[in-house]
Amino acid sequence: MNTPDAAAPPPMPTPAARRFKLLRYAGEYRQSSLIICILLWSILSYLFISHYVLMAVEVKGLSMSPTLLDGQRYLLYRCTYLWRTPRKGEIVVIEDPEDHGLSVKRIVGLPNDQIEVRRDGGVYVNDARLPEPYLTSAAAYASGERPVHPTKLGGEEYFVLGDNREVSADSRIYGPVPRKNILGLLSKSN
Repeated sequence: MNTPDAAAPPPMPTPAARRFKLLRYAGEYRQSSLIICILLWSILSYLFISHYVLMAVEVKGLSMSPTLLDGQRYLLYRCTYLWRTPRKGEIVVIEDPEDHGLSVKRIVGLPNDQIEVRRDGGVYVNDARLPEPYLTSAAAYASGERPVHPTKLGGEEYFVLGDNREVSADSRIYGPVPRKNILGLLSKSN
């Protein structure tokens, strides 16, 4: 009489089958690790590039019109000033000293310059009138509505103005801007 055996144990896997199973798990682990590394490096690269190399900026407001119009988008080159200092006439993005937001302004005074905005609307740098071909005549005249008595800039200070002086909140209001507040050079510099 043949009696059924209690549950028969499963057959033992062969050494080759065990090795194949281990290699399959190792391959899946390597592939998962690779995907995680790629995602991590992508995020870190994005953060590095946007913080130190370049970033997109949208102009908000009319303080730089007609040079830059409200809603236009530009690239901000953040690494430019790692190799050189900001220059007079360049359009830069600054951290606004009053509200700590971002503002687009033009540099008109460099460290150690003496700046004066006179009632005639002229900006004088070291007692010489600054040529400003980028301004409309109305914008130049509006400069004089908020005159600035002679101001001597420090060794790390810059004087910035908007091209539309009538509506621009700039160094005439909050004073010179420290170098650390200049974030980078805008892609369109006149």
